[in-house]
Amino acid sequence: MDFWGTVRVLRRRWYIALPAVLLTGVLALSVYITVPTRYESSGVLVLTSPAAGGRYSEKTKPEDVVRVNPLLQFDGSLTTTAQILTQVLGDPKTAEELAGEGSTAVYTANTGPVGGPLLFVTTEADSAETAEGLVGKVLEKTVAELAAQQKALSAPEQTFITAQVLVKPTTASAKIGGKVRYVGAATVVLLLLTLASTFAADSILLKVKRRKDGKDRDAKDLAPSEKDTTPAPVPPVRPNPQTNGNGVAPQRPMPQGLPNAHQKTVIIAAPKPDPAWPTKDD
Repeated sequence: MDFWGTVRVLRRRWYIALPAVLLTGVLALSVYITVPTRYESSGVLVLTSPAAGGRYSEKTKPEDVVRVNPLLQFDGSLTTTAQILTQVLGDPKTAEELAGEGSTAVYTANTGPVGGPLLFVTTEADSAETAEGLVGKVLEKTVAELAAQQKALSAPEQTFITAQVLVKPTTASAKIGGKVRYVGAATVVLLLLTLASTFAADSILLKVKRRKDGKDRDAKDLAPSEKDTTPAPVPPVRPNPQTNGNGVAPQRPMPQGLPNAHQKTVIIAAPKPDPAWPTKDD
C-alpha cells in the first residue's frame, strides 16, 4: 500500500489511530521518566620518573646523585607501566571492590588516544555524587597499586615511579543520550504497532460490513415485493363473434390484390453449371 493509501486508512479509522498515538506518547513519556539519568565524571593521572633516574647505588652520596627533571624523562617504560595499571583496574574483582557489590556504577581506565604515560579514568553512575566519588576511589587505587607493584618487584624506593593527579574528579554531568535512545526505540515500536492495529481493525470492519451487506441483499431478494403482492389484472372479456346460424363464424373476406398463403409463389434460383462438367462448346 502506498503513502496516500495509508493516509486514507488512518483518516477512515481515526477513532482507532488517534487513541493509539496518544497512548504511544504516554508510554514514551513514561519510559523517559522511568529510565534513570546517568551522570559522568572523569579524572587524569600522569606517571613520572624519579628525579635521580632509574638507578640507585648505596655507595653514592645523596649530594653526588645526578638529578634531572622528571618531566623530561617520559619514555616507553612509563607507557608500559600505565598499560599495566589499566589491566589491573580492568579486573572484575577490582571493579566490584571499587564500585560496590550490586552497584550500577561503572568506570573505565585507559591510556587514551595518545597512549603515553597518561591514565584517563571515566565513571558513570545514577547520581552525580556517586560518579565523582568513584573517580576519586579509582585514582587512589591506581596510586596504591603502582606502589604495591614496585614493592613486589623489590625496586629501590628512590627509583619508584610516582603518579600525580593531573585532573581532579570533574563535576558530574547528566547524560540523557541513553534515555533519548530508549524513548526513540519505544516510540518507533509503538508507532508500528499503531499502524498494524489500525490496518487490522480496518480489514476486520470491512469484512463485517461486506458480510452484513450480503445478508441484507439476500433477505431483500427473498422478501415479496410490492409487485408480487399486487393482484394480476383481469383480462378484458372479448365479445363472441357473430355466427351465421350454423355455429360457424363467417370468414372475413380477404382484401383484393393481396395473395394468400396458397397463392404465394416461392422462386428459387437455378444452380449455376459446375465448370467441372463438359459443355456444348467442349
